[in-house]
Amino acid sequence: MIYRVTYLSGGLRVAGYVALPPELSTTAEEIQAFLRRECRDDELSAHAVACVLPSACEAARNAAEAEQAKPPAGEAEISAIDAEEDRLHPSADSGPAQEAVSVPGQRRRYPVFVYCRGGIGSVGRVRLDWLAEFASFGRIVVAPCYRGGESGIGHDRFGGVDLEDSRVALRLAQAIPFADPAQIAVMGFSRGSINGTDAAIHEGASHLILWGGLSDLGRTYEERIDLRRMLKRVLQGSVYKIPEVYRERSPIHMAGRIPCPVLIVHGKEDVQVDYNHGLRMYEELRRLGKPADLITLEGLGHHMPQPVRMGVLAKIFAWLDASSTI
Repeated sequence: MIYRVTYLSGGLRVAGYVALPPELSTTAEEIQAFLRRECRDDELSAHAVACVLPSACEAARNAAEAEQAKPPAGEAEISAIDAEEDRLHPSADSGPAQEAVSVPGQRRRYPVFVYCRGGIGSVGRVRLDWLAEFASFGRIVVAPCYRGGESGIGHDRFGGVDLEDSRVALRLAQAIPFADPAQIAVMGFSRGSINGTDAAIHEGASHLILWGGLSDLGRTYEERIDLRRMLKRVLQGSVYKIPEVYRERSPIHMAGRIPCPVLIVHGKEDVQVDYNHGLRMYEELRRLGKPADLITLEGLGHHMPQPVRMGVLAKIFAWLDASSTI
């Protein structure tokens, strides 16, 4: 089931979503009570908006099995992973991550996947079909909408005050009674790389995935002429006028503070966020001695058909499972 929720962030009741795999049984009332208790606000809400179908889980399993059945990927598909990384990050053949031990009479604890969306305002809204796909891999999914846009309150500052929304979402994810607080992965998609990286640093994520993520906002200003007016309005100046603001919102300049393994996933033909954003982020992490992997999606761009996306997700969750066993 997928629930639309409100939670308290910086004094604002912002919107978000919680998606659960089909086998995890709870109610909107339970989720609402949890949010009200954690945020100490009796006006917060939760209501069901969509289902995660068992057929989606079967499709996820099939995608994962198809990926595992493929021969080892060459440099064209998964690049820049050397012998040292093979040692640090075993292949999926070593088996899935160990499940958290269940206490008799209690629910098992599930790993959590915090999804930080791209876009700004009403552009790049959280997609419910994506949440269902993430949950179908056996994860609890938490997705902040950010202030402004879907939340209908406050203003999205593209990595400014809105960072609090993703930080609080991660803190709430860690506190969910049937979640495993030791397995809280964060994924930032596109612009969400800013929010995801910041939340992983400040709230202590176990893993960080940057999919099609911008790494240098100053370069984005140079490359995306169509976004310059928005960036100047939201950040209150160009990269030439306030370079320090663009720098502090750039994941590549946060890399030294990232506390967890990082997976970079980027389409080689991405015209919205150039592939070099992902490559340079990977190279910077490696330079700093951080555990990092890079999946290069040959022939693919920022978005892709659903069957292809499921195959990419299978790679991502196989990486998470393998990394969690280390």
